[in-house]
Amino acid sequence: MLRALQATTFRSLRHRYYRRYFTGQIVSFVGTWMQSAALMWLMYDRTHDPRWPSWLIVAQIGPTILLGPWGGALADRTPKRQLVFTTQTAFLVNAMALTVTVATGYALPAIVLVLVAINGVIQAVDLPARLAFVPDLVPKEDLINAVGLNSLVFNGARMLGPALAGVCFILAHAAHPWLPPDANPVTLGATACFGLNALSFLAVLRALGGIPEPHTHNPAHRGSMWDGFRYLRSHPALGALVGFTFFVCVFGWPVITVLPAYTRLRLGMKEDAYSLLLSALGAGALLAALATATFGNVRRRTAFLLVGVACTAVALVGLGLAGNLLLAALCCTATGFGLILYLSTGQSVLQLAVPDAMRGRVMAWWAMTLSASAPLGHLLVGQMIATFNAVGPVLLGMAAGIALAATGLAVLLAVRRPA
Repeated sequence: MLRALQATTFRSLRHRYYRRYFTGQIVSFVGTWMQSAALMWLMYDRTHDPRWPSWLIVAQIGPTILLGPWGGALADRTPKRQLVFTTQTAFLVNAMALTVTVATGYALPAIVLVLVAINGVIQAVDLPARLAFVPDLVPKEDLINAVGLNSLVFNGARMLGPALAGVCFILAHAAHPWLPPDANPVTLGATACFGLNALSFLAVLRALGGIPEPHTHNPAHRGSMWDGFRYLRSHPALGALVGFTFFVCVFGWPVITVLPAYTRLRLGMKEDAYSLLLSALGAGALLAALATATFGNVRRRTAFLLVGVACTAVALVGLGLAGNLLLAALCCTATGFGLILYLSTGQSVLQLAVPDAMRGRVMAWWAMTLSASAPLGHLLVGQMIATFNAVGPVLLGMAAGIALAATGLAVLLAVRRPA
């Protein structure tokens, strides 16, 4: 079985430099998801406002919408390994600043929002650079597998990170009797998560330090940062795939915004249940990444795209109707599976179709598409929950939106292949 896994699911790991990068990303992404889960719960606990999780998400990924074309052009003009090393160092400094701010009691919501927005600016440069960097580490025949493994790392961390954040909160509550009377266990648990995230960036920096700059970089290459948009416009099937991805993300990813209020309003539970639901979402995403890495190929991409959106729609209906933690966790698992099956397949379709010299700028538009869904989807969902003080109808509306996007995607795939 080990030989079979090495020959199929993990075949990209036979390439030395990709293996180093893969290992460093594991630790870093776990820390990132610990911080994300802890930050959402900390702000919701302090404000009791269900809109705060959505505002944090917008601050984190909104800058990619504004700076995405520039970040993509920078990735095509700058040595990619050097650029990723710089952005990961900036993430480390930002995580340390957040840790100190929260630990010293200066973490006013506005200050936290500014730090998260700075993190988002860094991500606007880092994300297209990392997406363009992976194809430089593996040959083209292993690219779909490498994209699947990258998704595996990211979504394995999506499952493990929130679970570890939950452990930090549980330990903080257990230590509360021995803490000073004015100590807040939620603040203590969040501070531990932020500090561990800062340390996690050392792993990816060490991995990048052992990878030489890929030979595909052409320092003489120049071009407009809008060339990625022009490329998608001149390839309508790829452009339409990116467009449908926007709608899938608008109606699918706000489930993350729903979960804090869902945990309290629907289930009547606390942060340990919230961490479980986030981990279940990550578990489903992990399964989808495994499926993509093991079975993903050009012939199956159409089926994977359609199964992904259909599974997401059905799972959101189930989550909207669920009344207990077990059923809710199962629906979160199915939601994560459907979203990542669709997104990892769509990303690999783009990366295989785009020439090396354009990859950074085209993948920047992919990153912008994912990010642009945040202001519309997360803010709308957060406002609807605050207005109606209910989460079930909101989830059913999200499922209806996914179903409409799935219908349009099916028509596109029936008429024309995406590449």
